[in-house]
Amino acid sequence: MRESKLTEMVKGISPAEFRKFGEFLNSPYHNKSRKIIQLYELINFNYDEFDANVITNEKIAKAIFSGEGDKDQNVRTLISSFTALLEEFLIIEELNQNPLHGKTFLLKSLRDRNILKTFDMVSKEITDIQKKDFNRNTDYYYNEFSFKETWLNYHGEDLDMDLDKSYQEMSNNADYLFIVTKLKILNTVISRKILSGITVYKQYWAVENILKYIEKNIDDIETNHPIIYSEYKILMMVLEPDRVKHFHDLEKHVFNNISKYNEEELEQVYYSLSNFCVNKIALGEDKFIHELYKIHSNFEKTGFYSKNKNLQYTDFIGVIICGLNIKNISWVKHFFETYKGNIANEVKRDTINLSSALIAFHEKKYRDCIGYLSKVGYKFTYFYLKSKETLIKSYYELDEIESLESVIDATKHYLKRHKELLSIHYDRYILFLNYVTNLTKLDKKQKAELKILMKKLDENRTTIAREWLIEKIIEMK
Repeated sequence: MRESKLTEMVKGISPAEFRKFGEFLNSPYHNKSRKIIQLYELINFNYDEFDANVITNEKIAKAIFSGEGDKDQNVRTLISSFTALLEEFLIIEELNQNPLHGKTFLLKSLRDRNILKTFDMVSKEITDIQKKDFNRNTDYYYNEFSFKETWLNYHGEDLDMDLDKSYQEMSNNADYLFIVTKLKILNTVISRKILSGITVYKQYWAVENILKYIEKNIDDIETNHPIIYSEYKILMMVLEPDRVKHFHDLEKHVFNNISKYNEEELEQVYYSLSNFCVNKIALGEDKFIHELYKIHSNFEKTGFYSKNKNLQYTDFIGVIICGLNIKNISWVKHFFETYKGNIANEVKRDTINLSSALIAFHEKKYRDCIGYLSKVGYKFTYFYLKSKETLIKSYYELDEIESLESVIDATKHYLKRHKELLSIHYDRYILFLNYVTNLTKLDKKQKAELKILMKKLDENRTTIAREWLIEKIIEMK
C-alpha cells in the first residue's frame, strides 16, 4: 500500500514528539473530539510497527466507527482532522524552538490590543535575548528586523520622539539579513557544484560589494556578527583555496566559540573545515592530517557526534581514517565503540565492517582485516574502492601475490566502467594500482628502480595510499 500522509507524518516525528502530541490532543483547547483520541491510542498501541499496512482504513473504521453509516467518509474526515492537528502541533513546536519568533508575534498582538506596559516589558526581553545570541544568522536578523518594525510602528506615532537611531538600526538589520542570506546561498550552491570565483561574481549580484564591505569592517564583523564572519571565511576558503589564512582564521574563530554555536551552524563550519583539510590531504599536503584530527577531537568534546543520531558513513569512516593516520589507535577505538550506534541504519553494517577492517589492518591483523572486508557490501562506490584498496594492501603484506593480482585486475575493470563518475579520483586509484604492481615485480637489489619509483611518488602526491607505498619502498631499500 502506498504510504499515506498520516503514515508519513507519524513516522516522521520522534517517539518523544509523538508522546507530546498525545498530551496536545488531550487539551480541550486544541481538540474536543473523542474519536481523535481513539485514533491516537490505536496508532500508539501499534507504534513500533506502524505503517499503512498495519493500520488500514478498514481497521480504523472497525475500531472507531463500528455500527455507523458511511464509514469510508468518516475515516477520511477523521484522518484529515488528525493530520491537521499534527501540523498545528509541529508549528507550535517550531515556535517553542525559536522563542524570539514567538515573542515577536506576541509583541504585534500586544500592540494591536494597546496593552502598553506589557508591550514595553516584552520589548526589553527581546532586546536582552538578542544581545546574548551568538547565532546571528538569517533567523536572527529576520526576527530583529520584525521586532524593530513592530516597535517603530507603535512608537512612530509619537512625532516628538527622536527615532533616527532606531530607523538606522532597522536599516542595518535589513543589510545584515541580506548579507548573511546571500552568503549562505552562495555557500550552499558552491557545496553542490564547483564554481570559480569569476562565475560567482558574474552570476550572483552584489557579491563583490558584500565581500569588500566585510573585508573593510572585518574586526567588527568577527566580534558582532560571528555567523556572517563564519560564512564569509567558508566562502573565501573556496574562492581562494591557496590562501590558507582563511582556514586558520575560521578554525580559530570556531574553536574559540565552539560551545556557542547551535547545531545547525556548528554542522556548517564542521563540514567546511573538515572538507578543506580532506581536499588538502588529497593534494598531498600531509600537514593537514593533524589539522583534521584537531577538528574531529574538538568537535567530539562538544558532543557533536553524540547528538548526531544519523551519522553518514563517509563522516564516520573519515574520522577513523584520520585517527589511524596520526597513529592514535586508542582514540580511534574509543570513537568507534562510542559512536557506531549512531551510524545511519541504511549502511550501518557495512560501515562497521569496513571500519573494523581498517583498524585490524593498522594493527597488522591482516587475516582479520580480510574477514571484515568480505562482509562489506558495495551499495556505494566508496565502499568498493576503500575495500579493494585495503584488500590489496593486506594481500601485499601477506605476500599473497596471486590473490593481489586478481584484485588489482578486477579493480581496474571497475575503475574503467566508472571513470566518468569518479572524475579526478580515477587517476589517483590507477596510480595506486600501478605502483603496487611495480612493487611486486621489484626486489631489494634493484636500487635504481626503487629510487625511480620513489621519485615518481614524490611527483604524484595525490596517489591513493601514498604514505603506505613510500613505507613499502623504504622497507625494500
